[in-house]
Amino acid sequence: MLCLFELSGEHATLPMAELRGIMEAEKAGKEIYHNNRLAIFDISGKIKKIAGRLALSHSINEVLASGKKHEVENAIRNIQIEGSFKIEVINFDKRFSSNALKKEFGKKMMEATHSNVDIKHPENLIKIYSYKKLYITKELFKIDRHQFEERKQKPFELPITIHPRLARAMVNIARVREKNTIIDPFCGTGTILIEAGLMRAKVIGIETKKWIADGCKKNMEYFGIESKIYADDMRNVNARGNAIVTDFPYGRASYVGGNLKNLYEDAFKKFDEWIESGYIMAGISNREFINIGKKYFELLEIHPYRVHKSLTRFLCLFKKEK
Repeated sequence: MLCLFELSGEHATLPMAELRGIMEAEKAGKEIYHNNRLAIFDISGKIKKIAGRLALSHSINEVLASGKKHEVENAIRNIQIEGSFKIEVINFDKRFSSNALKKEFGKKMMEATHSNVDIKHPENLIKIYSYKKLYITKELFKIDRHQFEERKQKPFELPITIHPRLARAMVNIARVREKNTIIDPFCGTGTILIEAGLMRAKVIGIETKKWIADGCKKNMEYFGIESKIYADDMRNVNARGNAIVTDFPYGRASYVGGNLKNLYEDAFKKFDEWIESGYIMAGISNREFINIGKKYFELLEIHPYRVHKSLTRFLCLFKKEK
């Protein structure tokens, strides 16, 4: 099935990186085309599971027809849907009037399918995307993005905490599968572990400050996630996993252990011990430290992510081969 993913557009590269990570993890689809707001994949199955994983997309839609305006008009004659429908226009390039598209294609759809328009309770949501060409689609899944806002409210919180939506995207980019074990060596309140755990991954967290580690355990219990949380310096822990997903400490004050560069050196060395093969997705504070990771692993992706005016993180995907 040819599916169109409406990307959130909240970041230049992360939404597409997340989608590719999910497709590789689930072995679910082949990429056909993408731009900064749309992605087309030929999906072999698992659409519901893909929808349940996504954080940085708005919806998944079956492509019914695509092409130039006259090509789509001709293709509509062969479209088959059962039940009433409603048309929405998502107009990214503004070459056409949204209202004109809605009226014209609504009429043609009624003639071709013998179905009625129902604005309030449609059985089918037909979405017309305009971006260099037209895509006539039927919505299959709307991504529940509100769930990530709800999970910001946890029993234990700290002022500087990664957003659950970004945490989920990082887990997806790391190609984490169900029943994989992921390790977060700087887990803090456990946001990354929560998102991985809700995807049915096994989770291990390490936090140097005991009071934060205890708070993380409370959060795991609150979300019903089995976990192993160490209150220790990550350099002292021996663990085994399939992937590492973490956000490195922002500065010396945020980690007990002295020089930040030495911490990166020790951490990447430890990562090499913890996983036999797999992916490391890490938030890194400056480009200098990315080079430390490159000494141990292949660097696949860098996504600059602006936290606020004076702070940019580099979300980096590394890979370790067997």
